[in-house]
Amino acid sequence: MARKVVLCGAGFLGSSIATAISRANNSAGVLRRIQVSSRDPHKIFKKMKEKLPQDDLLPPIPVDVTKKDTLTEAFLNADAVVSLVGILRGSPAQFEAIQWKGAENVALAAAAVGAKLVHISAIGADPHSKIPYTRTKALGEEAVLSYCPNATIVRPSLIFGPGDGLFNRFAQLSRYLPVLPVFGDGGTRFQPVYVGDVGQLVEILTRDNSDLTGNVATDGRIIEAVGPEILNFRQIMELVVKYTGRFRPIVPVPWFVGELQGEILQRLPTNIFTVTRDQINQLKVDNVETCPTPRSHVDFKKLMEAHSYSLTSVHDVLPHYLK
Repeated sequence: MARKVVLCGAGFLGSSIATAISRANNSAGVLRRIQVSSRDPHKIFKKMKEKLPQDDLLPPIPVDVTKKDTLTEAFLNADAVVSLVGILRGSPAQFEAIQWKGAENVALAAAAVGAKLVHISAIGADPHSKIPYTRTKALGEEAVLSYCPNATIVRPSLIFGPGDGLFNRFAQLSRYLPVLPVFGDGGTRFQPVYVGDVGQLVEILTRDNSDLTGNVATDGRIIEAVGPEILNFRQIMELVVKYTGRFRPIVPVPWFVGELQGEILQRLPTNIFTVTRDQINQLKVDNVETCPTPRSHVDFKKLMEAHSYSLTSVHDVLPHYLK
């Protein structure tokens, strides 16, 4: 009997998850059918139809995570729900409505149908943070685990791959700027993770529990999804220069200048140069996995290796899409 997997929210990461599930369907004994649900799921569904077998897809159902009643129909008979809903910029009230209360609504709806919930959060989630994005990510995690104790929380570092908002954005900036800026001394550390690796992780987590191998329990636990390399901000810019072939001096920018820039740009229409003051402040904090691994966490690399997957280096992917 086919299993139903609902992608609540989609976009860049959701497409990778759908691809991983579809690929696994070809080798697994149980078919998982993917349903895309978001405020406007039809555009991403159309793209998926062009790439994935029709048998792997269910008709899309629009939902709004801030409205509980819209989730009931979408989650009916679901075996697994992947919560991908989040925003990168907005007012404190919008962050709370979507990343905290929205996550709570998804958890309540998933619990009501007995579905396994995989909740996508972010490294650095902190309920005591003054930054709305970071704080509401943590509060969303707490809400999820209170209503779905068997949920798995996935905290990715910065995600890269074709279509990303990380290396791609800096590569586009290098077309227009004579220099590439790094804030502070450029020493903030990141552990970029390939979108395909995160997609594969979620594919594993949405399998029936009896299909999991490696004796790794993931229910009620946190997985920090990180790549094999730790890079500081300057090194990320150096990779952009290397793989685009466009030489640009990398220039340190004082934090106060970045904060002023964010204060101004966040008030203007969104464009390639848009950055908010909160995003600048987020860049002051390392975005890497917690070491040693806490008891409440599952080691990402070991889990993937238990399923015969190795993590992807930035050097294996960037040359193929940075221009």
